[in-house]
Amino acid sequence: MMNPSDLFDRLANEYDQWFEDNPMILASEIEAVRQVTPSFARAVEVGVGTGRFSEALGVPLGVEPSFSMARFAENRGITVVRGVAEALPFHDASFDTAFMITVDCYLKSLAPAFAECYRILEPAGHLVIAHVDIDAPLGEVYRAEQESDPFYRDAYFRGTGEVLRALDDAGFEVQRIRQTVYSFEDILHEVRPGHGEGVFVTLLAKKR
Repeated sequence: MMNPSDLFDRLANEYDQWFEDNPMILASEIEAVRQVTPSFARAVEVGVGTGRFSEALGVPLGVEPSFSMARFAENRGITVVRGVAEALPFHDASFDTAFMITVDCYLKSLAPAFAECYRILEPAGHLVIAHVDIDAPLGEVYRAEQESDPFYRDAYFRGTGEVLRALDDAGFEVQRIRQTVYSFEDILHEVRPGHGEGVFVTLLAKKR
């Protein structure tokens, strides 16, 4: 099994090019994140990747283990700190909002990362999650292509129900859920409440 940071160091160009080739899907995903994003003053994206979501949402700071991915994000104006979700390099209660966008599928267990997000958030802080819902109809395509896709060969795909349970266990209360992307056609996909139809699901969770 390849370490995710090694994978993205090697394939950062290909990863970022996918968004260039699918701008309408990206716009749909950004809108789904935006619809669950609270107002914030001090925010960080955990697993900032190439910085496309932080750039669009106005998040100035990211954590990223992959040097190659971080370089893309820095070129988009994001300050990037090297680190991993399970051991965030910040003091307790440093932020009012944390973002984790399609990071969960590279985590064997959600509990350590969610505990770290809880720790770095101030009281009543918010965690914004976006993930690939393997229980959505398009999830079957991800399963079928997992072995042949270098980005997903070693991924830990989850349904939204599992993510909701992990958030509850970590001390978060989910306040909002949105979904989008119902096919791989590069069009603007509707953002709808709930989950179970769209493969890209976003959640707003608040510290209890």
